[in-house]
Amino acid sequence: MAEVLSFPGLKGGFAVGLSWQHEEAQPSQSALRARALDLGRNVRWCAVHESAEGAIQTGFCEPIADAKPAGLKPLAAIVAGQHRQPWMGVFHLRGDLYWYVAVRQGHTVIAGGDRVGTLDQLNPIRDRHRALGEWTEIEGTMRDLAAMARASKGVSVMRDALTGPWKSKSYALAAVAGVMALVAGGWHWYERQQEAEREAQLMQQRAIAAAQRANEAARQQAVPWVEIAAPTEFMRACRRAWDRQRLSDTGWALAGWRCKPATPTALTIETTWKREGGVADNAPGVLSQDGNLATETASAPAAFLPSSRAVLASVEAQRAMWTYAQMNGLSLQLTMPPALLPSDGKTPVDPWLVMAADIGFGAPPWLGPGEGIETVAGVRLTEISYEAANQAWKGTARLYAMRNGVSLPARSE
Repeated sequence: MAEVLSFPGLKGGFAVGLSWQHEEAQPSQSALRARALDLGRNVRWCAVHESAEGAIQTGFCEPIADAKPAGLKPLAAIVAGQHRQPWMGVFHLRGDLYWYVAVRQGHTVIAGGDRVGTLDQLNPIRDRHRALGEWTEIEGTMRDLAAMARASKGVSVMRDALTGPWKSKSYALAAVAGVMALVAGGWHWYERQQEAEREAQLMQQRAIAAAQRANEAARQQAVPWVEIAAPTEFMRACRRAWDRQRLSDTGWALAGWRCKPATPTALTIETTWKREGGVADNAPGVLSQDGNLATETASAPAAFLPSSRAVLASVEAQRAMWTYAQMNGLSLQLTMPPALLPSDGKTPVDPWLVMAADIGFGAPPWLGPGEGIETVAGVRLTEISYEAANQAWKGTARLYAMRNGVSLPARSE
């Protein structure tokens, strides 16, 4: 069910909860009307949006109470281009109500990627979409949406597909004027104009198709694991950060430590402290509500270069990962992504998949347990952690692999 959101200081409303689909070209009013009738007798409001990459989409919904389409803009069309694709976001609206948006190729909203509901209703949709490939996942609030909604310039308001916008009347008047011109002897001029318009439309369609092909080729080439630090480089950087880590601080003892990659030149270090005779005034970082724990976040320098492009087929990657764990006597939990849903032929699916790996190192990985992890092509560590209570060192990783029967595209020069 579509809803209207409003934000302080912003004129008009913003519609969420539309059903989106791809269009090969700008749809006519008659095409919008036919599409609305196909979707259901109560569906009549629509939005038409063209992304910066030239991808055209239409979104439909039932009329929303106490609102007029001319006063609404589709929020999904506004926010789609404001993060690097592909991305999905969940935004808290009020109470237990959330908005889910999912954007992929050409910064377009995918089918089912504009929904309003509770987390119990939205999480199954998000899990199905995760099977399409790698995503950047974002969480936010109405404040975040308000900031993004300010960039609504260039996004058209919604319209009633069954009655048409006011400008359709101007088209009718223009048609009448054209007839009068023909009667006055302007037939030749009119034909030349029509031919020029047809040629311009054909050129636009060709340009859009070329842009879509180029975007898809770039998406296939831009494999995400190359931008993530190689495991040994990441472990080296974490070791330097750990060597500088203090174990106690004025009555507060180190309880937990996490090392994560932030950028190619920085790590994020999250430290948890437990009170051991100290007082709240001396707590490092942010104090917990019970006053006995504190959390500190800091940045540490790093220098990560692009990593190897090599990956294995999924079956071989699993075998290599288990071999590494077994040879080093490590515990390992390897989780496959959800199975792919039948493709609609329009939503692109990455040729690779991503497995989640939880590794029990038992000791700092740079002191031996991490040795040999580089032999597993496509594995990328995303966190190294330490828990003081049980003296446990752990790692989380992503294992990238090609879907069975699919080969990695050759890199273009």
